[in-house]
Amino acid sequence: MTTSAPPSSLARRRASVLALTAALVVGLSTTACSSGGSAAPTAETVVKPPPLTLQGCTYVINGKVPVGEPAGIQPPFPAFSSTQAATDALTSIKEHGGTGLVDGFTVPSGTELYAGPETSSAPIGTIEASRSLLLADPVLWTSRSGQRWLATFIACGGPNLYWIDVAQIAKADSAVGAQISNTVAELVKAPSFITTGRASALPITIDAHRQFAWVSPAIPFAIGRGQYLGF
Repeated sequence: MTTSAPPSSLARRRASVLALTAALVVGLSTTACSSGGSAAPTAETVVKPPPLTLQGCTYVINGKVPVGEPAGIQPPFPAFSSTQAATDALTSIKEHGGTGLVDGFTVPSGTELYAGPETSSAPIGTIEASRSLLLADPVLWTSRSGQRWLATFIACGGPNLYWIDVAQIAKADSAVGAQISNTVAELVKAPSFITTGRASALPITIDAHRQFAWVSPAIPFAIGRGQYLGF
């Protein structure tokens, strides 16, 4: 995907991700997490990726990769440690709850990815030319200043969350950035997916297995599924 993908292409991808989301039922891990001793928490000790099977770098849905769904490729980003801002945000979600988006987004090439919800540190990587990042049911984090971030794990991308400043997507592609920003704002105000079956924001938490979970047990979709795409 280039940085100038038309809005209609993004809309089709969002519809595809919603269809993929509707097909996904997560088998939660039954293994209890250990206390980890008295060491100070890090982002990686607060939350870990969803327990989903991969075929290569593509999520397997109901035992197979859905026909027509894009295949993930190995992301090029080096190993990194999450920032203190990431740990603080995740600790807040664990203790007080947070927000997830029942929707999908295609983030264009040129978008910078961060190790936490702050732009004061250098990005850990940039989506390459002719590549994109597909997000399904990402975490939405809003900073005290009102800055909105999307957070996701990436298939084959390690145990860390990747953070995307919603406002900065427009620096890579102004049209797609504006559309994603407007969509996020709409989802926050939209009627609940639980009652409408349509995309919306929903409350999330971090459960005893150190995984993101919807507060409503009726929502079976894994939170924070990202796939790096070769277009």
